Amino acid sequence: MTADVIVVGAGPAGSAAAYALATAGADVLMLDRCRFPRDKSCGDGVAPHAVDMLREMGVSFDHFAGPARKTYGGLISGPDGRSFRADPPRGPDGARLESWIVPRAELDARVARAAVRAGAILREGVTVTGLLRERGRVSGVEIQDGAGTSRVRARVVIGADGAHSVIAKSLGLRENGPRHIGYALRGYFDGVDDLRDDMEIHYFDRELLPGYGWVFPTGERSANVGVGVYFGELRRSGRKLRDILNDFISSAPAVAARFRQARPTSRAIGWPLPVSSARRQTVFDGVMLAGDAASLVDPLTGEGIYTALVSGRSAARAAMAGIRADDVSAAALRGHEHEWRETVGGYLGAGRVLKNLAKSAWLFNVVVRRAGENPQHASRAIGYGIGTIDRAVALRGVMRRVFLQPSFFR
Repeated sequence: MTADVIVVGAGPAGSAAAYALATAGADVLMLDRCRFPRDKSCGDGVAPHAVDMLREMGVSFDHFAGPARKTYGGLISGPDGRSFRADPPRGPDGARLESWIVPRAELDARVARAAVRAGAILREGVTVTGLLRERGRVSGVEIQDGAGTSRVRARVVIGADGAHSVIAKSLGLRENGPRHIGYALRGYFDGVDDLRDDMEIHYFDRELLPGYGWVFPTGERSANVGVGVYFGELRRSGRKLRDILNDFISSAPAVAARFRQARPTSRAIGWPLPVSSARRQTVFDGVMLAGDAASLVDPLTGEGIYTALVSGRSAARAAMAGIRADDVSAAALRGHEHEWRETVGGYLGAGRVLKNLAKSAWLFNVVVRRAGENPQHASRAIGYGIGTIDRAVALRGVMRRVFLQPSFFR
């Protein structure tokens, strides 16, 4: 087989790339080692900016089958047990900004189908084993499926194949070092008390900061529940993620009482979080990386769906420009990196700084206390967390108060 572009991986990044390419008239082949629907370890939260992008692809959130829930606000608790809840500031039209909690088995199947409707070809159950090179240039990928090993040629390859990307490894890139990777573990629970339309984030353990636990509702009494911790804090703690998840459910002040009658409905699944602070190269001759393969996970929250969609789309646009100009060198494809950095670079960079500030239990407790006292502070804090307002504003506000209003921190 041949194609203009091969997209490796059919999750949000790959499907966004394939959708944009097919819509622009490219012959695009999407390859995924699994068959849909397939589970994917994730908190399942889709923030407002990602909801908007998916709707542009024709993914309707109002008709999901199974457990899915619209949420509007967020709840954050600090290490001392205090908490606050709020909606983020409203959109330019005055409407409430909605997020969704949708299991990835359902979401990813919908997003992949959107790419297929646009004209992309999807081959499932195909394992990509490496890149093909001819005369020193990338010319496609080698694959294995039920029929054996074969080769598929293309002008451009987009690696959207996740944290353990085969494409990234084929390019000689190493996986992230300890400072730039986290690990998360999540399970689904039923029988959880007092769930609201909130995405709950609980910074419950000083030893693990900026790691946290979450409770994201998927139904009236069901939730996606998990913990995420940076590798350094996990190693220093000497604990296992499963033990940390159990401690979160059994002892976190804002959580434990609500889980007395809860029961797991799935086994807990873990996954790595390659965060953007690694600053991984994303453009090569004839090849680009997107999503987790490009190490574009938010350092503050561990969220990756929005950046996956953005980087998938920017890779597609760069690929189309290169094909039309008959130049798919790294220099010609550089628009991919320029576009995703322009769109989410500041968001990710500010997230890295805020993550470092969140290591301080004292500072975190101050922020939670002040947000609980002032609804405007609370609303903006939620907006900074989910990325609907500029995080750089938060950083400037912290520095301004350090110098001009130090009493704020007392």
